[in-house]
Amino acid sequence: MMPEKLKPCPFCGGEARIIGYPQGNEVFVECRSCGVMTGAKLSRGQVILEWNRRVQQPNEPLTVDELRQMIGQWVWVESKDVLCPNGWYRVEPQFRETISLAGVDGTIYETSITNGDSAVYRRPPEAGEKG
Repeated sequence: MMPEKLKPCPFCGGEARIIGYPQGNEVFVECRSCGVMTGAKLSRGQVILEWNRRVQQPNEPLTVDELRQMIGQWVWVESKDVLCPNGWYRVEPQFRETISLAGVDGTIYETSITNGDSAVYRRPPEAGEKG
């Protein structure tokens, strides 16, 4: 039986890839986006099964206090604010109650998560995960 295709990263939703080291006879799976990796296995089949059966981490909307601890990290924003489109943003140091975010193009956006304009997540929400 052929192993399954690799599922997206459970932490960021990024694309995964298999890395093999023939000298050590070891195989890993790594996320191309955030770099999280599995432990070493002896075969592609074993490492794919390990990666695909991992537990999906909850993806609850982040709180203001959690975001204050994430300065410089990338987060996913679901926004009702037309001036802040949905997408990946970096939490900026000037973050307060209104979140300052730098988009991938470097544009700084500000949106409020305390009045419900936006919800911020560790990864893009899947169906049924939006808060």
